[in-house]
Amino acid sequence: MKTHVKALVVGGGAVGTGIAYHLAKAGWDTMLVERDELTSGSTWHAAGLLPLFNMSYATTHIHKYSVDFYKGLEAETGLDAGFYVVGNLRMAQRKERMDEYMLYSSVAETAGVYHEFLTPKEMKDRWPLLRTDDLVGALYHPQDGYINPADVTQAMAKGARQHGATFERKIQVDGYRWTGSEWIVSVTRMVEQGGNLVPSDEKYEIHAEHVVTATGNHAQRTARLLGIKTPAIPVEHQYIVTEPDPMLVEYRKNNPEHPVLRDADAKWYVREERGGWILGPYEYGAPARFEYDVPQGFRADLFPWIWSGSRRNTCR
Repeated sequence: MKTHVKALVVGGGAVGTGIAYHLAKAGWDTMLVERDELTSGSTWHAAGLLPLFNMSYATTHIHKYSVDFYKGLEAETGLDAGFYVVGNLRMAQRKERMDEYMLYSSVAETAGVYHEFLTPKEMKDRWPLLRTDDLVGALYHPQDGYINPADVTQAMAKGARQHGATFERKIQVDGYRWTGSEWIVSVTRMVEQGGNLVPSDEKYEIHAEHVVTATGNHAQRTARLLGIKTPAIPVEHQYIVTEPDPMLVEYRKNNPEHPVLRDADAKWYVREERGGWILGPYEYGAPARFEYDVPQGFRADLFPWIWSGSRRNTCR
């Protein structure tokens, strides 16, 4: 394992591998360390939605760059990034919501993001399975959709390696020390033991001019190691995957996939999944998880199903 690099990226999810890719492409000697396997943290839990919609001019440019970047990854790396360009339909039940979309439109036009406004009739004509009687309109982005987080992470990792980056898995960071001219990062090699990942006796120090942390669910632990505080805390999100829908299965025999459907007023998103649907509500008061630390045994795990009366009242 290399012990001296220009840039050290900590965390092997979609964010970390994307950073490693771009640093390596810029010619920096880059290494990424991941305590488990690539994508085994928050990326494994991600929904993979790619909304171009954003009210910030700067963030809109970032989103647009990301969508364009993902589309070219397969040609560069030979790996399918799992990008399904089905479009994104952002519906509105109220005039005030459409006013918000009109305001966004000025940002999108300035940033060069193509979009369309649709009436309820136009939506129904394109996608007959939609119920549009309580809608006043929608904003449609035909150029985005959803992506498989694990696939795009692996594609970016391969691209980063092609540009000279190195990746070290099963390496946990235990400390950061700034000398005034470089970072000295203490790490431990992790090993499998009874289905769990535990520290071994192998310890190293990595010297780096620059360190980028992209530790996702482990952000609180990273902050403590750096002696800082961060408000980044994961919250629990539940989504529902249905069995195949006979109407959808019949519709898809002669029609393309529905766009990702979003209703900001009802606070949910829906997309197709293997002949059925994935429904994700945006919960009010979603419970926080891992306020201080991710449990040592927590890896690519799911949270237990919770559908109590109190939760049902907050999932709108």
